[in-house]
Amino acid sequence: MKLNFIWDKNKELDEVDIKAHPINKDKLETIKQVLGSSITLNVQNPKNNRKLRIDIQQVEVIVSLGHLSKTILASKEEYLLQKRLKELQTLEANGFFRINNSTILNLSQVASFRSSEFARLEVFTKNNNKYLVSRHYAKLIKEKLS
Repeated sequence: MKLNFIWDKNKELDEVDIKAHPINKDKLETIKQVLGSSITLNVQNPKNNRKLRIDIQQVEVIVSLGHLSKTILASKEEYLLQKRLKELQTLEANGFFRINNSTILNLSQVASFRSSEFARLEVFTKNNNKYLVSRHYAKLIKEKLS
């Protein structure tokens, strides 16, 4: 099977077009299932130490706690994640971006944003939580939200 890649900056980050002959439908269905499956995080409930798998689209924000991270869901539940923020930079492909030295935010949870003092941004989520974007990350976040 021959593969052709065409890179287009006008495409959405989570969108891919595939053109194929109908004979290849079965092969492409398996690829679709693998790529379309949601990514999960293995977290730990701090109250009872139970380990859970949660879909990353439920996550609102991930906050650094040193060698651990605290994951806050859109439902306001909090879990511990056994990873540092450096190790979670691969989540950028799924709409998670660092907004300051200690926070990664799910941009799909953002409702609005506005400029703040000292070249910062204030970002408001769908749950009316407010997060400050440092001036270092402000330009990137503005571009992603606009």
